[in-house]
Amino acid sequence: MQLSVNYCTRKGAEIMDNWQDKYLCPLVEKEKFSLKKVKKLVEDFRILFIHSISFHDAPKEPIEELPDFTSKDTDMVYSVCREFYNDANERIDKLEDKAIKLLSYVSALFAFISFAFINTSIILTKIILAISMVLLVLSMLISFRCVNVKGRKSLFIPDVFNFESDIPKDNFDKKVISKKLLNSAIYNQNIGDNTADILKAARYVLALALIVSTIGFITGIGGYFKTSDATTTVKIENQVELKDIQSRLDIMNKTLEQISNNINNLDNENLQEEIDRLSNELELYKTNYESLLTRLKNIENSINIKDN
Repeated sequence: MQLSVNYCTRKGAEIMDNWQDKYLCPLVEKEKFSLKKVKKLVEDFRILFIHSISFHDAPKEPIEELPDFTSKDTDMVYSVCREFYNDANERIDKLEDKAIKLLSYVSALFAFISFAFINTSIILTKIILAISMVLLVLSMLISFRCVNVKGRKSLFIPDVFNFESDIPKDNFDKKVISKKLLNSAIYNQNIGDNTADILKAARYVLALALIVSTIGFITGIGGYFKTSDATTTVKIENQVELKDIQSRLDIMNKTLEQISNNINNLDNENLQEEIDRLSNELELYKTNYESLLTRLKNIENSINIKDN
């Protein structure tokens, strides 16, 4: 009896372990390194890079449209088609957000590499860092293509109204609307695929720029910590003019010193007496001026009387 219980316990444990292997996805395992895969990666980069910097045609419609729906469950048909349409638009939005984040990363890395480029004195390092900065600029330009204006397809008034007749007639049949949503989703999915390819190319170029800049940092690592022992010699020209300025400054200092001594030696009481004397003289001059002015007026009046 005990053996039977142990057997059932082990069997149950095996079943519990096996359901994960049967009904869940297996773990992602690493691939073995091979030159074929490296060659394929380089070829993918070449194709995507050429595609990202080339001019593109406008997105095209499928060669044939999907057949009409035959299912009678119109609600389910509309719900699924609407989900396809929303997923296609959300995918484009997410790709554009990733491109904007990539632009911020590239800008920060460009500033860092520019700082290293300025502060190194090794010519080889400068050349390598310049190449990495060119690659970063390319990555930025390619990322900008991901966020440009895209002609997405969506429903509008002509999709729900028929304007061929004199009086427009509406057509809100769920199957018709669902099919138009599905066609729009297919069209927008194509735009999303192209955006994803361009973003992938921008990431490839960024990775290449990182590799090149790392090589540049390694080659110039000694130049960032090297201190210069050279002595800087400053040569002063026009020495005659400098001596002339110095002599003038000495004269001005002596003059100021003499004025300061005269002010210090001045007697305050004598100064006040002199001020009072000058004030009295001014009052006297004022009185004489007023008297003279009165006499002139009198003479003028007498002359006017004689003329009359």
